[in-house]
Amino acid sequence: MSVLEDLLAIIAPHHCLRCDREGALLCAWCSLEVLGRPPQRCYRCRRSSPAALCLQCRPQTALTYIWVRTPYHDAAQALVAELKFKHARAAAQEIACAMADRLPYFPADTVLTHVPAASSHVRQRGFDQAALIAYELAKLRGLPHLTLLGRIGQQRQVGADRQQRMQQMQKAFRPLSKKMIKDARILIIDDVLTTGSTLEAAAATLHAAGAKRVAAATFAQA
Repeated sequence: MSVLEDLLAIIAPHHCLRCDREGALLCAWCSLEVLGRPPQRCYRCRRSSPAALCLQCRPQTALTYIWVRTPYHDAAQALVAELKFKHARAAAQEIACAMADRLPYFPADTVLTHVPAASSHVRQRGFDQAALIAYELAKLRGLPHLTLLGRIGQQRQVGADRQQRMQQMQKAFRPLSKKMIKDARILIIDDVLTTGSTLEAAAATLHAAGAKRVAAATFAQA
């Protein structure tokens, strides 16, 4: 957080969205209670699966795996809303902490990047929420965070189905540094997994630019 945000946290501290305890948007006690296990289904085929991307669907994408922390409802949905729509940057730290608790070990050469938001959203919010989460998560795990993708266009996906989203996301990203991407192990960070079209497009761009392995991690799955 910025110095101003640190000062505001002292003057007007956040309160837990669930129990109203002072100090955090989701306190440690409530986090343990309300952030449930991720949905046990594949986002693509909707079949039962221990991972968000099942073995049958994995060959159809450039992603090798997707980790999800919690379902996108109740406290998780409220926490994302605080970050995206109420500009509470502190939520990025809490989301990253919740993700870090459930993610496995990653090799030291793993690079964290993020799905870049449309520039219109960044101007409106003053920040890119996925970049904040990736930055905080990288600090917690002692891994580098690099901005490897740029956004092309201003696609809005709210209300679109999977086919529409896939069409919208074609050529939505561009690699910013093929030198840093080539032969890299990359973990893409995003806030919410819905149809997976955004993550798939981002992974395809990184793969085409020479990445060795591309996986993803999101806070919630809708």
